[in-house]
Amino acid sequence: MSTAKKEPEKNISSSKPPIVSALYLKREDVQIPIVSQGMVAPLTETALSAEISGEIIEISPKFVVGGIFKKGETLIKIDPKIYEVAYKQAKALKDQRQNEYEDSVKIRKQGYLSESEYLAAVSALAAAEAQLVKAENDLDNTNIRLPYDGMVREKSADLGQYVNIGNKLGVTFSTDFAEVRLPLSDRDAPFAGLPSSNSLTDPSAEKSTTVHFRIDMNPSKTRPGYIERSEGVVDEKTRMIFAVARLEDPYNLRNDEDTLALPMGSFVSAEILSNESYNFVRIPRSAIINNRQVILIDSENKIQYKDIDLIRADEDYGYISDEFFDGKRISITPIEDGINGMIVRVE
Repeated sequence: MSTAKKEPEKNISSSKPPIVSALYLKREDVQIPIVSQGMVAPLTETALSAEISGEIIEISPKFVVGGIFKKGETLIKIDPKIYEVAYKQAKALKDQRQNEYEDSVKIRKQGYLSESEYLAAVSALAAAEAQLVKAENDLDNTNIRLPYDGMVREKSADLGQYVNIGNKLGVTFSTDFAEVRLPLSDRDAPFAGLPSSNSLTDPSAEKSTTVHFRIDMNPSKTRPGYIERSEGVVDEKTRMIFAVARLEDPYNLRNDEDTLALPMGSFVSAEILSNESYNFVRIPRSAIINNRQVILIDSENKIQYKDIDLIRADEDYGYISDEFFDGKRISITPIEDGINGMIVRVE
């Protein structure tokens, strides 16, 4: 019975080639984004100090930390009484010296005034005019104003306080513009489109490099800016060079719809995108193996591991300049235990 039993049928299964997704590479002009981070800081910041002595008799309700004020608006008023008196005295003295000078000119023409007496009248008038300018300036300085629209960062004086010349009154900054220092490595700097030193002295020079800012609290929104300048030196410790980006109306005081406000001190992420393009082959990061290889697929669907020389890479792509890869087909699907010459099925 055992010899008459049929042998079981052999089930020989043949392994099928793996299925991969493929992509044709193309050499093209691409813009390379550079990612950096920094902190929003004021472009113009002022430490207010008293230029005259006196008692503070008025404080603007806007002179509080976070208060927003307009250009030329009085924030602090110092008692002007003694400075008004000084101005009137200086004005009266100047008028007197002016009359004396005019009389000396007439007498001199008649030949009754010596040269030295005439010069004394000229000097007296000049001294009186200078004293009037000082008195006028002191009177004007009783009103503490700023030449820009801004915000109060720090308040150091209050109503009824007596201040002397040089006493600190507070700190303010302009809300028209803000700046962000962005560190760049020596690999990033050549692709950041940093302006030349000559462009700093040319206000009409076009800002060719755009920056998109975002914050962690609201990563879906971005805020545009531009690279204003480079600091031009390499940090000795970090070996970084700093690009300075400028941002208009950081607090969105114009109330533009859907505009992200970036208060001073905000830590922001920045994507720098130069208008300059580079002729590279762009490869998806999923197709790059250990930052050094890609999988080529020939016309017969056979694979070959090929080394690449990355010029740079970001979260999405790697960039190479080797013309060999222009028009080549690569796998964007990882292949386990792949070897050169293996056949694959391409989706």
